[in-house]
Amino acid sequence: MSLRTQRTDRVLRVTLDRPDQGNRLNAEVLNALTDALAEARSGPDPVSVVVLDAAGEDFSLGRERVPGAPTNPKAITAEFELIQRTNEALSSCTAVTVAALHGRAEGAGLSLAARCDIVVAADDAVLSFPEIPHGIPPTIVLSHYRYVLPQHILGDLIFTGRELDGREAVAFGLAARHVPRAALADEVTAIANQVAGYDQASIQLVKRFLRMTTSLSPNDAPSTGIALYAVEMADRALAATPPRR
Repeated sequence: MSLRTQRTDRVLRVTLDRPDQGNRLNAEVLNALTDALAEARSGPDPVSVVVLDAAGEDFSLGRERVPGAPTNPKAITAEFELIQRTNEALSSCTAVTVAALHGRAEGAGLSLAARCDIVVAADDAVLSFPEIPHGIPPTIVLSHYRYVLPQHILGDLIFTGRELDGREAVAFGLAARHVPRAALADEVTAIANQVAGYDQASIQLVKRFLRMTTSLSPNDAPSTGIALYAVEMADRALAATPPRR
């Protein structure tokens, strides 16, 4: 099994489970993760939080590269479109998503985790983009980080393959928190339970706002926020009003 899922109340834990392969991302893992995210937001009882973690010593060593890999543009495009489909499934997930990073988190594996709403890195985490040192142009990784990291930080990480520990990952903006490795599971579980206990309608409105404003200018975002908030609060007031007899 390449991926394990476990639901506890309103929290779904999704675990990359190829530790003998460094939890590298292949078609089986990516399809299973995309399916798990689709199930998490469907049905009469959708989950509130999805936790993404990994078994073994490392979170993920990135994309699986195997002998005889595709050598024509169409096949290569199909391979990377599958990766991007999973990236987008995480980005658009209606549940709050939390990534728990430990050990090495590299390339496409780190880029996948970056799509989560909250990233927590253990102090033993080693985050890096090793593609350029290996002679690979990381354009898929850049398609995300180009918009979230300052140019000089992005350049340092991409062009040198510099490795960051958990504390540095927070300082550089690749994670929100760093904790001792032994505390990682408890920290992420506490975050998940805290978020799952909050008003889910408010969380869903925030998630919707973030999705809607991805491509808006800073000048246009406030009016969208005002409109969403006004409609939501009016709907709540109407729902709370006793019907007239």
